Amino acid sequence: MKRGRRKLLPLFLACVFALTSCSAGTTARAALTCPVVLEEAEGYTAECYTATPRRGEDAVFTLELEDGYSLIGTDYADTEIDQSGRTVTLTLHSVRYSTAVTLYLEQEGETVYYDANGGERLDGGDASEPVAVVTATTHLRWNTSTGVELFQREGYTLIGWNTRADGSGTAVGLGSRVDPADNLTLYAQWSRWTDESCFTWEEEGDGVMITGCSGTDSVISVPAELGGLPVRYIGDGAFTGAVCETVILPNTVRTLESGAFQGCTLTTLYLSDNVVTLNDYSFQDCDNLQTVHLNAVEDPVYSGTYYDTFTDKFDRLLTLSDSKKIVLFSGSSTRFGYDSAAIDQAFADYEVVNMGVFAYTNAYPQFLLILDCMGEGDILIHSPEFDAAQRQFCTTSRMDDTFFKMIESNYDLLARLDLREVGGTFSALSSFLSGREGMEAGSYARSASDYDEDGNPVDEPSYNEYGDYILYRPNADSDEPVYGLAVDYTVKSFPVAQFIQPLNEMYQRFLDRGVRVYFTYAPRNSLAISEDSTEEARAELDAWFRENLIVPVLSDIEESLWPGRYLYGTDNHLSTEGVAIRTEQIISELKEQLTKEGAE
Repeated sequence: MKRGRRKLLPLFLACVFALTSCSAGTTARAALTCPVVLEEAEGYTAECYTATPRRGEDAVFTLELEDGYSLIGTDYADTEIDQSGRTVTLTLHSVRYSTAVTLYLEQEGETVYYDANGGERLDGGDASEPVAVVTATTHLRWNTSTGVELFQREGYTLIGWNTRADGSGTAVGLGSRVDPADNLTLYAQWSRWTDESCFTWEEEGDGVMITGCSGTDSVISVPAELGGLPVRYIGDGAFTGAVCETVILPNTVRTLESGAFQGCTLTTLYLSDNVVTLNDYSFQDCDNLQTVHLNAVEDPVYSGTYYDTFTDKFDRLLTLSDSKKIVLFSGSSTRFGYDSAAIDQAFADYEVVNMGVFAYTNAYPQFLLILDCMGEGDILIHSPEFDAAQRQFCTTSRMDDTFFKMIESNYDLLARLDLREVGGTFSALSSFLSGREGMEAGSYARSASDYDEDGNPVDEPSYNEYGDYILYRPNADSDEPVYGLAVDYTVKSFPVAQFIQPLNEMYQRFLDRGVRVYFTYAPRNSLAISEDSTEEARAELDAWFRENLIVPVLSDIEESLWPGRYLYGTDNHLSTEGVAIRTEQIISELKEQLTKEGAE
């Protein structure tokens, strides 16, 4: 792929400023100061746009760059630029006269072309000509436009993009990610509204509520307006028993009342992430509902956080779908726990992907997404964290709001799931949407690798291409636990029916695809375990797993209990030295196991 093209943006003066020479003025002080103003424009903000240094002194400004922009210079002759993350200290040396300064910024990325495909351009341009949009190449795959600022079409709803005008190519949700390509053109996909005679409605608040639907077509595309008012609500019972395959909701809809689609036969649903109120009861008894396409209208708020790493890791997994690979999975102990480059070097025939993000969200839907990208000869190493055992052992198939935080920058991952296999989808979505209200808007251009674990900008990447968190982490000063949460390492805490059986069922799905699956233990501070977790109890638990799990256990349980000095900030995140030790152990154990199986 060719290098990203850069769009140079000269920033023009956005305010009127009366400039006077340093020698002009009515007082001695005025004669000695030289007012300087920065020209305001897109791409940056400044703490203060004006400075009044004394003649011959420096003018210093603190700027915050918007995502996807970098400052490359100014029209002032003697400029110094010092950048840390997105923050820039701009120094104009030896100012000797009043001046307005133009900043020169680059918007980095590739140009993606968007075709209205029957719609109208909102900028008033020729609809037969595509709109060129500079797209950040921060991620392995590129986020698309949400489209709300590009096109409209009377009587139609924009439901996504496609690489072909007729919809026969690769479909992409609004804002979701697409494989990079030179001169990529995406075509708007439109759904024509179902005739308003098929609906009954009543005025409600600032719009209308649909109270009934008599449509019989396989696709019901709810109009964005009825009777000249926006459709805001889908009322209780509005689609009860409706016989259709697909329902498309416009982005005007804010509320789906409980019972709105009860007993509807729909299999596919389109909705937008600006809906405010919905829950699982909105789709009660919709037993055929399989696929939800969630289109982005709002800016992401979790971009740049560790939640956002999941989509980046999944991008890598997708690109390696046809390659032999080793996938490391559990929660944050995995993203903090491996040197994947060393594993990659030790197993030259395999690519490595670190899929660990966060233990306190259900592993079940993550497993399903990972499963879809794995096949014959691949290896899965699972190291569930015992302090989040119910989530890590697949004891429930219910979704939670954290899952949506993890897929916010690529909602198409939701559409990869069969909703008949998971529960709680809409209640979890509602919790996610309400939880981000009032949060600061981010940008798809933001990368988690530009920030540390606490959200502070960093000068070097915090994540590598494999998905490991790689910022240096010193050993702790003592072996004492950080949180003191006493985790249970006893057989009684892992009954077969509740823990072992559901995990085995998930493992079996990988085994059925020819994937080699191995269980290992997540790192834990040896002092952060319960009093009942004696050495004898731990040995009994290790034997219990080896006897009841249908996959090999790679490591001894004692090797997972670490002196606290090798942990960093928590009781299960390894320090940089701890990572090196653990990775060496895993490499040795995996080599031994594969040799035993005759697979290496």
